[in-house]
Amino acid sequence: MNFPSLTNDQIRKAAKREDLIRETADQIIKDFGGFDLDIQFSGNIRDFYLELFVQMQSHVDDLLAAQGEKFYNLLYRIDVDPKEIDHYQKEFPELSLVDVITELIIHRELKKVMIRDYFRQSNH
Repeated sequence: MNFPSLTNDQIRKAAKREDLIRETADQIIKDFGGFDLDIQFSGNIRDFYLELFVQMQSHVDDLLAAQGEKFYNLLYRIDVDPKEIDHYQKEFPELSLVDVITELIIHRELKKVMIRDYFRQSNH
């Protein structure tokens, strides 16, 4: 069995699938909720990225400013490597640290959903 390709192109394609968008939103809500951080999703697929990004960005900003341990626990739970944050920040220096982290969280959550979807499909 081959592992699913998680190239940027694959991620962009997955981000257009309604089922994967909804599942990613659910995963984000669940992971943030585990730290008492409220994320709401209206169900509007077209604006899901911006809708979730703004809410997540606010939480990430607050955690970075005041709750370092909780912030690192969230990153660990979601599986975002601090080295990945450094790399991404160097690659996109025009983005703030909060934007970089928020973006990486969304990408990681989408990758989790893509992997689950891949294994669901391969079992049929």
